[in-house]
Amino acid sequence: MRVNIRQWAILALFSVYGCLSALWPYSAYAESGQADRSLLQKGLTIYEIDQELSRIADQEIKLQAQMQSAEQQIREAEHSTSEAKIHAAKVVRSYYMGDRDSLWVLLFSVGSFSDAVSVLDYLQMILRNDKQALQRHTDAWQRLTSVKKELADAHTSLQRTKERYLQQRERLAALQKEVDAQLADSKEQAALLQQMLELNKLWENKGIPLFKTYFQALAGAMQQLPELVTSGGGKNKNGNLVMNGVNYTFQMTDSELNDFLRKKNERFRNLTFHFYPDQVSASGQEGDIAVMIRGSYEMAVMDDGSEKPFIRFRILEMQFNGFSLPSTTVEEFEKSFDLGIYPQNIASFLQVTGVRLEEGKLSILLKLAL
Repeated sequence: MRVNIRQWAILALFSVYGCLSALWPYSAYAESGQADRSLLQKGLTIYEIDQELSRIADQEIKLQAQMQSAEQQIREAEHSTSEAKIHAAKVVRSYYMGDRDSLWVLLFSVGSFSDAVSVLDYLQMILRNDKQALQRHTDAWQRLTSVKKELADAHTSLQRTKERYLQQRERLAALQKEVDAQLADSKEQAALLQQMLELNKLWENKGIPLFKTYFQALAGAMQQLPELVTSGGGKNKNGNLVMNGVNYTFQMTDSELNDFLRKKNERFRNLTFHFYPDQVSASGQEGDIAVMIRGSYEMAVMDDGSEKPFIRFRILEMQFNGFSLPSTTVEEFEKSFDLGIYPQNIASFLQVTGVRLEEGKLSILLKLAL
């Protein structure tokens, strides 16, 4: 049977229509799923920003109490400084006016050795009291200066805290507006709201505790990294520490790190680390909770006054069940848990000079701390 061009066109049109009809439900579902996921992501972000606002509010209360305490200490220190200053001024004036000279003349006018000893003891007592008076003035002044600095620092911190609070509150309001608009356009408001509540509850009840457990275990395990140094041996090599003259390199593969962590804590069997160029990631799943942490190592200097270099771990991203956690959450975890590497714990005579992340390997460059 012959089919003319018009019939072919009609058949082709129906074929295209059939394909589009078949694809349309999937396409609509995919778009709907993406929109719902975006809404859940925003809901989780709103929840975490709200938690950050609570933390900031608590910090503000503590800073205000600290400022009140500092102000009270300043009043007390000013009173002590005033008294010490008056006493010190009398001592200085007595020396300047020559009032103390007569005491030394008295020492040379005594008639016996025993009298000389008594006068000398008396002079030493006066000198000791004079010295203590001057020292009290110095101590009181230093204390006053220190408390004033504490007050200034607390005031600066309070201002920054208030600024951060306002920024996060604006961010929260903007996100809430977006969520309200998306919900208003949805025909399944109740279902979406329920999903948002369930996700936030899952994060609060299971996600946060699991992340904290991992971070706490990691912080403890990183302090025990020196064990890898003595885990093996060879010529110019002691475990993972390779020597080259006065320079050393601590090398560790991601497989070695995973084995090390799992020996320390069975919990790490559900978490796997991978080293990539300039980055490190950890991912895994425990029950119905999937976690992902991505970060990087960088050189830093300790702020304890020693200014010793160490390797800080910066968290770049955290995910919970595929949802990215906001920067406020990342910063809070980074502040609460120290995942840094301290080469002086590997060997006290070594100082870190650099860190390098490659595919599957971490290298820490060291030198003798002369």
